[in-house]
Amino acid sequence: MRALSLEYHDVVDGSDFDSSGFAGAGPASYKLTRADFNRHLDAIAGVVTRPPSRAVDWLTETTSARPLFLTFDDGGLGASVCIAESLERRGWRGHFLVTAQRIGSPTFLSAAQIRELHAAGHVIGTHSYSHPTRMGACSAEQILDEWRRSTGILADILGAPVVVGSVPGGYYKRPVAEAAALVGLRLLFTSAPTTKCWMVDGCRVAGRYTLRRWSPASAAAALAAGHLGPRASQWLLFNSLNLARTIAGDQYTRVRERFWAARVS
Repeated sequence: MRALSLEYHDVVDGSDFDSSGFAGAGPASYKLTRADFNRHLDAIAGVVTRPPSRAVDWLTETTSARPLFLTFDDGGLGASVCIAESLERRGWRGHFLVTAQRIGSPTFLSAAQIRELHAAGHVIGTHSYSHPTRMGACSAEQILDEWRRSTGILADILGAPVVVGSVPGGYYKRPVAEAAALVGLRLLFTSAPTTKCWMVDGCRVAGRYTLRRWSPASAAAALAAGHLGPRASQWLLFNSLNLARTIAGDQYTRVRERFWAARVS
């Protein structure tokens, strides 16, 4: 069981990267301008033979074909203002993973916008309730509360169960998936750069390949096409950083924030 998933976060008009989603240099490193995002989509369209899939359809299919998923974390305003329009122009649909605590905040999606995205055929999922930086280091009770509160809020907005989620901060541990399964999630996206999927208590766990502000359209196309080189590069970097994260804990997070601040300045 395999799936090829691309991990985006946000897209903004112009150069004000704090106009959507979380503010700061770290979050800004994951945000693209609308022009760059459209170049990414054009490049992806040039290498795929069928449109990106929706996870809610894949979960009920019996086909062995490897799907391509486009995912967008955090739930920033750009999902409604920029991303959905660009996807829909191509007849594509995405996965918007929402930080429930931020719904209705100035730079985040409102409940009405979430319903509009859902009605247009996009997949709405949870990105936790409060977006803990190191979710895998939280207690079992905290992890369960993050999933339970967020899925409950989103289910009330949509009038339908929430079955898809993504792990905030990229810090995945098995208890994160175990708690996700307990609240009814059937697919959990991580940030591990792999096409392999595995089962945890009835919940499929899938990796993703990350695109950042400086990622060229050619990189998005190469990943969408499944080329081994860029996938292997992300795998090596991710595992090196994951080791550092495990050893350094919160200090790693502070160092990472300073690095991104220097990179995007």
